[in-house]
Amino acid sequence: MTLEDLFGQYDKNLPKTEVKGLSQNSKEIGNGWVFFAVKGHTVDGHEYIPSALAKGACAIVTQEELEEVYPVPVIKVENIDHAMADAACSFYGNPSQDLNMIGITGTKGKTSISYLIESILFEAKRKPAVMGTINYRVNGQKISKAPNTTPAPLLLQNILYQAKEAGCGDVVMEVSSHALEYQRVRGIDFNIAIFTNLQRDHLDFHSTFDNYFAAKRKLFENLISPANTKQKKSAIINIDDPYGDKLAEMLKNKVKLVTYSLTKPADFTASDIKTSLEGVSFKINGEPAKINLLGAHNVYNALAAVAAAARMGIHIKTAIKGLSALKGVPGRMERVDLGQNFYLFVDFAYTNEALLRAYDAVAPFKKGRIITVFGCGGQRDTTKRPLMGESASKNSDLVLITKDNPRKEDPNTIFADILRGMPFADNFNIIPDRRQAIFEAVKTAKKDDIVIIAGKGHEDYQILPNGTIHFSDREEAEKALKEYVFAKAV
Repeated sequence: MTLEDLFGQYDKNLPKTEVKGLSQNSKEIGNGWVFFAVKGHTVDGHEYIPSALAKGACAIVTQEELEEVYPVPVIKVENIDHAMADAACSFYGNPSQDLNMIGITGTKGKTSISYLIESILFEAKRKPAVMGTINYRVNGQKISKAPNTTPAPLLLQNILYQAKEAGCGDVVMEVSSHALEYQRVRGIDFNIAIFTNLQRDHLDFHSTFDNYFAAKRKLFENLISPANTKQKKSAIINIDDPYGDKLAEMLKNKVKLVTYSLTKPADFTASDIKTSLEGVSFKINGEPAKINLLGAHNVYNALAAVAAAARMGIHIKTAIKGLSALKGVPGRMERVDLGQNFYLFVDFAYTNEALLRAYDAVAPFKKGRIITVFGCGGQRDTTKRPLMGESASKNSDLVLITKDNPRKEDPNTIFADILRGMPFADNFNIIPDRRQAIFEAVKTAKKDDIVIIAGKGHEDYQILPNGTIHFSDREEAEKALKEYVFAKAV
């Protein structure tokens, strides 16, 4: 494919230079590659044009007016996000057209649903690819970590190409509101779109709930667009969520609408729900089912997964086997059990609603104390900080407030915001060093206590003012257990 083929719409005088690759990262550039100079919030790609040229870039794509003259074509576009998505679709042969595309959007539940659907597809002897918050996988093989919940267009189309080449027929994608706003999924026609819920999150980016909902709605606008030529398109909606109910009304008579609910008549419902600290048993449309995930809220995720399976022609009994085959989701109320006499969970609860869900999951089984370790991310939505402080203090016997990913924000400012939600609490300590806070929680825990380390979940890094370091809550919890619990037993 040539420069003329990919970018002729922007410049009719482009040479027929063969394009060997596309990237917005100058480190990836090789001979014959096109470099997209993207001006981001923290990094300006234009500063790396000399580096890209030195490595053999055959063209530069930008939406800025460049004064400097370069020895390769500079392709000026109106919207570089659109240009990247369109070029990537063309370069990789628009692979999504030959794949069954399942998109999941909503504030919570996306990752768990993606894992549940993947497990169902394996049970049905199909080959899925999955892209989401934790990593990107093709037929069960991890191909990379996830720099974004939804990959940027160049990487996204590359993964879709790899999936198609590997013989995958189904692709399960978490589709974030940022991805929808930034057009990362431009050019992809979805077969199935799932809406989970809308809760407080990312308001630093969207400003209002209405804006947030409008971003999520774009996935379904893709679904009902006449330009989407996929067959048997379906919208799967949680109608217990007010925004889901609103979305379902908008989509009536425009697409095959499949609903799920725990409280209302719907296409997929659950009954006889029984929770434990090992999982949840229930019935889906009368069929007995079990998941190894904690909390009744995960029944919603199971319903969404089974509904998607049904739309893919998978029998409900096969789907239910797939649900129970999944042992857990990394960082989602993930139990760390080295044989200690108390429970310890690592959870990706970085919003107030998610933290409350964690408490709801364990509260019915409380025999000892609940100890919570948590912090809030820096340079992110500040409105949730006091809410999380209030919830933690009310639902815990001991709260250890610590750093999350402070980034370049003063941790003391973050701690002060959290404390505004717990002005009369006396059941907390501030331990800025997260490793030390986790060790203190483990050291303090006694028989039958429940320790929840919240906020980072599956993440294996911590973003500090001076850079990013390796840091895993699970690894640190295991180290603490070995040092404090089992050292005593020797």
